[in-house]
Amino acid sequence: MSQPGSRSDRPAPAVRPVPAERPEIRVAAFGLAGKFQRILEIVFRHSRHNPYRFVLAASRGPGDYDLALVDMTARGGPEVAQTLRRLPEGRPIVTVGRREDPTRARDDLVLQRFALNVLRVLNGTVERHLVRPAAALARKAAEWFGVPDAERLLGRKARVLLVDERPTVRRQLSLALHQMGLDAEGVGTAREALDVIAVRRYELVILEAALSDIGGLRLTRDIKRDPALRGMPVIVLTCRSGPLDLLRGAMSGCDSYLVKPVSLQTLRETVARCLRKSLAAIARQPAAAPA
Repeated sequence: MSQPGSRSDRPAPAVRPVPAERPEIRVAAFGLAGKFQRILEIVFRHSRHNPYRFVLAASRGPGDYDLALVDMTARGGPEVAQTLRRLPEGRPIVTVGRREDPTRARDDLVLQRFALNVLRVLNGTVERHLVRPAAALARKAAEWFGVPDAERLLGRKARVLLVDERPTVRRQLSLALHQMGLDAEGVGTAREALDVIAVRRYELVILEAALSDIGGLRLTRDIKRDPALRGMPVIVLTCRSGPLDLLRGAMSGCDSYLVKPVSLQTLRETVARCLRKSLAAIARQPAAAPA
């Protein structure tokens, strides 16, 4: 038995919780030397009071990061930056290099002052390219389908159910919907979706056609055959784009069939259109007696 005051009797240090309002920004590093990647990890780990929680992205594939950091002094760095700028996702890019390089315009970050300036530059990039556009989009979303009307009708934000087996896809969709002023919840199977729909009301469902249990299109048909649920719009978001797939989608009764990859603008417009329909149906219903 340990003596009082020994190391084992001392209370464990409290872990500071990350505030819920502190958004996580995934940074993908391209061409950055190992030394600077380690500096980046240290800066990110100790920036607890920064308004954004930056993390190094586990993958640099399309859609797996929110912001790219490109070392322009590495071999092929300028070409990588050009390629990233041409991608349809349009992720913001921070260039790292040397100001005295006469072959290029001024880079966002200088290697000599990397550790001192990296957070400031990343914060500014997030503000310019992610936060302000998102705020503008939220205001436009209110014009598109009336978020205030949704809160007046429902007493809460409009709620969307995401059904996809891949957590990464659910996270990306959830982020896009939160930027529109919506609440989003995700499940991985069609059976889970039926379970939560039975006990919780949603104004929209976005699902993948290729679900491994009972299938997304069958789930759509089950929703549309249920008199209590058929007014809830369903958007199918899938990689299946063949003529028979499109025909099956139409026959399932879904309100929209989107083929990946889909632009954010198309997704937002489709969500807005379906929510207008859903909220209009709710507004036409007779007022329910208070519980």
